Amino acid sequence: MCYNGGKCEVYPMSYNHKVSVAALVTNEEGKILLVNSPWRGWEYPGGLIEPGETFEEALHREVREESGVEIEIAGFVGICKNVGMDIVNIDFTAKYAGGDLKTSEESTEVGWFTAEEAFQMITFPLTKKRLAQMLSGDENARLFCFRRDPFTVVEDKEYPLGMGGK
Repeated sequence: MCYNGGKCEVYPMSYNHKVSVAALVTNEEGKILLVNSPWRGWEYPGGLIEPGETFEEALHREVREESGVEIEIAGFVGICKNVGMDIVNIDFTAKYAGGDLKTSEESTEVGWFTAEEAFQMITFPLTKKRLAQMLSGDENARLFCFRRDPFTVVEDKEYPLGMGGK
């Protein structure tokens, strides 16, 4: 790595985080796209960013792989981090842009549901908290850190975007 006026040397830090993306996808009727994961139950589509992918590329790929749906990214919601496993999750909102619903190895069922139905179907506390943030309509970015077992929020902050907090 080269820095500091072209001086090149090995960066003295190892990488230890995984990064994932997820989207609250809504259709023209305002219903929410959910996938039933064989490991985590009902959730919104998303997953790990592969090496060399951008956030946007990963989000489009994950939604398509898990649901068959194409999307248009509509907004940024926030970031949360599993401090026990060093996984960073980046959440977005998106609009349905086409495609037919289909299942995959990562989704045994796929469908469109109302917000009320989604809150009843999603049972994992982390997924439910993130869904609430995605649906909030808040103009601020939400950032929180958590531990998974048992689910405990260790930090929860809200920040205005850009210089909005001046």
